[in-house]
Amino acid sequence: MTSQPAPLPHRLHAALQTAAAMLDLPLANRQLEALAFELTPMVRALCAESAAAVAEDAPVRYAVARQDDEAADVEVTKYAGCVSRIGADVDHDSPAATLAARFREHHHDVVVTDVPTATYLGLTVRPQSVTAWQWWLEHCGVSADAVTVQGTDAYAVGVMGDVAVQLCGEGVGPMLAELDGRPGLDVVLDSPAGTVAAKARRQPDVTAVEIRDAHTVALTVYPRSLVEWQWWLKELAVEPRAVTFEGTAAVATGSKDGATVHLHGDGARTFYDDAAAARLAGLIADQAQP
Repeated sequence: MTSQPAPLPHRLHAALQTAAAMLDLPLANRQLEALAFELTPMVRALCAESAAAVAEDAPVRYAVARQDDEAADVEVTKYAGCVSRIGADVDHDSPAATLAARFREHHHDVVVTDVPTATYLGLTVRPQSVTAWQWWLEHCGVSADAVTVQGTDAYAVGVMGDVAVQLCGEGVGPMLAELDGRPGLDVVLDSPAGTVAAKARRQPDVTAVEIRDAHTVALTVYPRSLVEWQWWLKELAVEPRAVTFEGTAAVATGSKDGATVHLHGDGARTFYDDAAAARLAGLIADQAQP
């Protein structure tokens, strides 16, 4: 027969008795009993509060045993708005499981990953822009003309290494419909502008990307240092004399991979305040004035 844990007053009394003995406190049993009685409600409240905090913050990991919408042999993890499902017999170090974990860790667009086998990944994302959706297509090896739209969602199948990826873009349908309805913006992923936009989106200082047509893209960046701004000018083949200023921003037009790139550097004018440093970094031509 399984023994039941002692009631809280008894356990608290035992703990207090041990503490009193270790500290050599002159407390009689009646005093310890009174102290345990007085502390019990507070201890219960603290225990309940601690349990609630753990339940709220910790990721919920469980195997779904009997639910109509889930298979019995699927392990489900729900954390930070993302749902991860993996077959109970699938190794967590398998290619599909490893790829799913990497996507969940590094991309906030991911809302669901399904790994039924070691080489198949169902990936549901919620991109915030057409450019973000194009990035997913490129990253998963999907051609833009292979995308199908059903309702508000878009679907495609790609391959990454040894893993087949079934990609679902939640809410992408209306964004693509709006894009199709705007003249000059029917841009396929492998166009020059689409390629530059997909690459630029990976840079941490990019704050906005606008594809204007198949060969023109506008980038807004917020460089944190002179070196970062210098990198953009070099990357887009911008001549020092081509940089102008709009308030605190520096603007210029360059090119990349066959596309014209309009660059807007928020706060970049400050890099030109020290003319000597700017000239040394190549931001100012020898004959130019700041």
